[in-house]
Amino acid sequence: MEFLSSIFKTLTLNMVNPLSAGDSATQDQDVIDRTANPYQPTAMEVIFVRAMLEKALQLPPEIINSIIDHAEYWPHTSTLIDYSDWPQTQRVVNGGDPSSENAFLLRTLPLGFVKPPSSFFKHDRNRETPLEPIPRELKEFPVDTYQSLIAPTLSHPCRKIKFTIVSHDQGWGGEWGTRRTYNGSYTWFDVGLERCLQTKDGIDKPTFDPQTLSTLIPKVREVNHEDGSERHVQGPHSFDLPLHAEEDTMIQCNEVANGEFHQYEVEWKWTDDMSSAHYFDTGHGCEEGLVENPLPKIGRGRATGDGKFVRDLKLGDVVTVWAKARFGGWANYIKRIQVDVYWVV
Repeated sequence: MEFLSSIFKTLTLNMVNPLSAGDSATQDQDVIDRTANPYQPTAMEVIFVRAMLEKALQLPPEIINSIIDHAEYWPHTSTLIDYSDWPQTQRVVNGGDPSSENAFLLRTLPLGFVKPPSSFFKHDRNRETPLEPIPRELKEFPVDTYQSLIAPTLSHPCRKIKFTIVSHDQGWGGEWGTRRTYNGSYTWFDVGLERCLQTKDGIDKPTFDPQTLSTLIPKVREVNHEDGSERHVQGPHSFDLPLHAEEDTMIQCNEVANGEFHQYEVEWKWTDDMSSAHYFDTGHGCEEGLVENPLPKIGRGRATGDGKFVRDLKLGDVVTVWAKARFGGWANYIKRIQVDVYWVV
């Protein structure tokens, strides 16, 4: 037990206090529900269980990793925005106005951290404010710079992202036959991605402040002054926000013409391997053997079932969520959104 105690003490210092002792940022992200089924472990509990398996059973690390992954015994961080506390008790994103039909909702903690870096949530508005659309050279920090701030882990540690969204559309409209389906829905939610990049001023470690954090999704493009789009951006660049939902970034769309709040629960896993094709061949070699891709029928992006977004996430990555509405009359009513990011240590 002396061995386990020493490991636990060392890793506790690294995981709970990954940066300086003077770090005054607030922490409310690692909220663990002890009554949840299955049980939601903290990072420390996962590390302690791993050490116990190594010491007591003397199992090879690759077998221990397989056990942990198969049991989905992962730590996670949870980010929540609840508009019930607003005077209007909800947030509404209206279509038809390019200046307001794309709403940034939240950003998660940098992947692999259970405590906000000192500059990340320095101000509460940082949680719900998009970055400036500034293009930067894609010069990433080496993985060991992150591993020096937190307990050593994989360069691609993400295992699962769970999106919980409570929302509805305006409650009317849509083409004939689409009501109470997801066909022709013009209110939805998109995933985004931010990454801390090295800047030209020679910063030697990630700071996660607006000077080094950059938006990878949505893409940043140069403003075309001839089309008048500069009215909706600050500076010479803008986020490239398509008119229609993208198949690989749409988390969930609202059911058409349903004015009652509905809770959508969407899970993206690193092991997902569903094709993005419209139809799947079941092996019979004829049209009768084709099966339609099931994701659009439940309101998800058809290309979000391959696990690529989760597998490609790197240490320190920040997941964001945008709410969208398109065309006059369409409105996205949002009550609550929560993003749980699970990762391996």
